[in-house]
Amino acid sequence: MSLTENYHKNWKYDHYSVEAIIDRSLWEDSLIESFGKKLNATLNEIFKETKFMVFKNYYILSIFFSGEKKIINLNKTYRNINKPTNVLSFPHLTKNSKNEKFLGDVIFSSETIANEANQENKSIENHLMHLFIHSVLHLLGYDHETNDKALIMENLEIKILNNLNIDNPY
Repeated sequence: MSLTENYHKNWKYDHYSVEAIIDRSLWEDSLIESFGKKLNATLNEIFKETKFMVFKNYYILSIFFSGEKKIINLNKTYRNINKPTNVLSFPHLTKNSKNEKFLGDVIFSSETIANEANQENKSIENHLMHLFIHSVLHLLGYDHETNDKALIMENLEIKILNNLNIDNPY
């Protein structure tokens, strides 16, 4: 496999699985490995703090570790914004057979995340985890369209990050 090809990763746990496509030309294997090691604890914290998980269901989440070119195209197509962003979330919350629920898609931009982490003196790893939490909360129905909703979402993010020993990003 050449370094410019995408590769797939699948993390499976008792109540959910995460399927990922990673653009090898943009994402370091060590960052993806670190993300994978923290994934189970992170999802457990999200589901615990949101009280979302119903254990009779099995949840599926899709992630695309992509880059600026792809994210600009998606941002323009779906949000009518012609510029890069760090992460996009596309909620689905559809039920498949056998009590499976597809939560949705998360797409990360490697360049934007790295630039933001650099500018804000954060580790890329912690910034990525924060953005993952932020995006999963969107998939679960949280938003920041009003000040009140933004405060609820930010406080939830801070609490989850704190439970994972990651500093408050705000």
